[in-house]
Amino acid sequence: MLQRIEARREEAVELLAELVRVNSVNPNYPGVDRAALIGGETRVNEILEGRYERAGLETHWVFEDPERRALVGVRAGAGGGRSLLLNGHVDTVPPAAGGDWTHGSPWEPVILDGSMYGLGSTDMKASAVAMWLVAQALEDADVRLAGELQLHSVVGEETGEYQLGTLACIRAGFRADGAIVTEPSNPPRPLTITPVSAGFLWLRIIVEGLSTHAGNRPLVIRPGGPGEAIGVNALEKGAKLVRALQELEERWGLTKSHPYFSPGWFTIMPGLFHADPGVPFPAYLPNRAELHWGIWYPPQEDEDDVVREIEEHVLAACRLDPWLAEHPPSFDWPLRYPGLQTSWEHELPQTMARAWERVTGEPVPPPSPQYPVNFGAAMEGTWLEREGIPSIVFGPGDLRVAHAKDEHVSLDEMIAAAKGLAACAMEWCGVA
Repeated sequence: MLQRIEARREEAVELLAELVRVNSVNPNYPGVDRAALIGGETRVNEILEGRYERAGLETHWVFEDPERRALVGVRAGAGGGRSLLLNGHVDTVPPAAGGDWTHGSPWEPVILDGSMYGLGSTDMKASAVAMWLVAQALEDADVRLAGELQLHSVVGEETGEYQLGTLACIRAGFRADGAIVTEPSNPPRPLTITPVSAGFLWLRIIVEGLSTHAGNRPLVIRPGGPGEAIGVNALEKGAKLVRALQELEERWGLTKSHPYFSPGWFTIMPGLFHADPGVPFPAYLPNRAELHWGIWYPPQEDEDDVVREIEEHVLAACRLDPWLAEHPPSFDWPLRYPGLQTSWEHELPQTMARAWERVTGEPVPPPSPQYPVNFGAAMEGTWLEREGIPSIVFGPGDLRVAHAKDEHVSLDEMIAAAKGLAACAMEWCGVA
């Protein structure tokens, strides 16, 4: 099997380049032109459909939106074995701001020093290629598995639209006894076997102020002036909330932990801050501020408890400010993405660890603070696990270059990932 995968290396690299050339930016990503992007995800899956069929897979289209179609490939089992599904998404984020890509267009793949550069190469079109390689090698070697193998190539992951992709496939009847999400599982190391991910929350807070002429600022802030009776700067009130949550984040460094994560991993990141008086000109005190945070919390904690802790901390800070005490901010949580937590002792990560040892010749140590095995982003394993399907993460690429200028992936790592996934599928499903 490993030789069959290696023999397809050149074809795999060509397929990755073909997928990168397709602009499959998620059409519902904030700030993009939906009409210009709709259909890109489906185009990637149309390319993969041809590959799936040549690999002997039975293909199925699954969709809630006919312009955004997920693809499922099935290799039937002979019977008597466990089933396994491999999951990956084909949508990408828009190109990162901050300058042109070194090699030109984000959609023009370039190979440098053994890595392919291009938007989506790491996140996660190399994984799509690795998944196909597993199926193609099984076909080439005429290996019949006892249990069924499924490939799920889904849409909508980058904006949390799991109902359109991953859950749509599951609810269409494509379930399995275990799942491997082939997201890039580095860091902490290339091709880490990852049974946990942090929970993610998107918090939006609106702070109201009282606009007045900028020339009245001395009357607002100096002794003897009317103060908040004449104006309140919503930007400055919002800055108080940024500091308050930074204090909570420091506390989290001591109070929030998980044995599979490095110490201090869970954070409250201020990501967006906008304030204005209704016009883009600093001639008034801004009367409204909008602030956004991205929050990572331990997977064993309930999201409602975390939400409550954050809101109570913010409101406690507001009670120390006369204006905010009388005009508390409003809270909104546009996205809640619970974490994944599969025990390392579960048979699925243990099977993957044995498979990876066979491929590399090196044993995989158990998780520890010195050998963390966490996935540092939200991903679809959350929803698979909630559907009763134990899940782990294992795939090529590096999250540190995902969503970044000059995103790239190691081609050797893409091939190695396919070998590990194939070895795991053969043991998990059994060979007839």
